[in-house]
Amino acid sequence: MKPERRKTLSSLDSLIELLGNRAKPEIPFISKVTGRPPDEVSATVERITDHTRIIVKHCEKINLTGRYYYAQFPAPIELFALVVLSRPNNGIESGVSSGVSSTFMLLGMEENKFGNLHSMDFPVSRTKARGGEPWGLPQGMASGWAVPDEIRSNWDLRLGKSEELLGPLLEEIGTLDFYCHDSPVDDRHFEFEMNTIKNYLRPGSLVVADNTNKRIFDNTAASLGTKAYYRRKSSLGAFMVA
Repeated sequence: MKPERRKTLSSLDSLIELLGNRAKPEIPFISKVTGRPPDEVSATVERITDHTRIIVKHCEKINLTGRYYYAQFPAPIELFALVVLSRPNNGIESGVSSGVSSTFMLLGMEENKFGNLHSMDFPVSRTKARGGEPWGLPQGMASGWAVPDEIRSNWDLRLGKSEELLGPLLEEIGTLDFYCHDSPVDDRHFEFEMNTIKNYLRPGSLVVADNTNKRIFDNTAASLGTKAYYRRKSSLGAFMVA
C-alpha cells in the first residue's frame, strides 16, 4: 500500500475495499444475533472507521509477505461490531493464524475501553509459497504475527490444541462472555469446543463460529434456549445466550 493511500481511507467503503469485498458487513445478520435495531447496528459498524490507522497497519504487515490471504476471517467488521455490542469482559478465540480475527476482536475491546482476549492457536507452517493449508504461517512468522503492537496489551496468546488448552483456560477465567471459533473444519473438534464452553456461558454471552457444522451449532444454541443465525456470504454463524 502506498503511503498516500492512508489519507483517503476515512470511510467504511474504503475499508471494505482494503479488506476485500466479502468483508462488507451484513447489518441484518448482526441485528438478528444481538437483538439490536438496524439503525443502532449501522452506527456501531461505522465506528470501525475510528480505527483505520491500525487496520491499515495490520493489512500492510500482511501485504509485505507477498500474500494477501492468510485464512482471513470472512467477517472482520461484523466481529468488531459484535464485540462492541455485547461488551465482553473475557473473550476466547480458537484459531489465530495471521491474526485477522484477533485484531478485530481487540479493536472492539479498544472501542469498549475494556475486555481481555485469550487466543489459542496450533500453528502450522507453510512448506511452499502457494497451495497447502490456507491457515499456514509464512516461514519465519509466528501465530498472530500481523496483530499490531498497539492493541496487544489485553491479548493472551496460548499455543497448543484447544483440546488441551480450553478446559484449563475456562477454569482460570470463570465466566465466558464471547467465544470465537475460527479453527480448521473438523466436526469432532467443533463439537468438543461447543460442549466444553456451554457451562461457562451466561445470559448475554455471544458465540461466533466460522467453518460451522450447522447441526452441531444449532443444537448448541437450542440447548441454551436461543437460536443461531447465519451470514449469507459465508459459513459464519452466531448466537447470543438468552
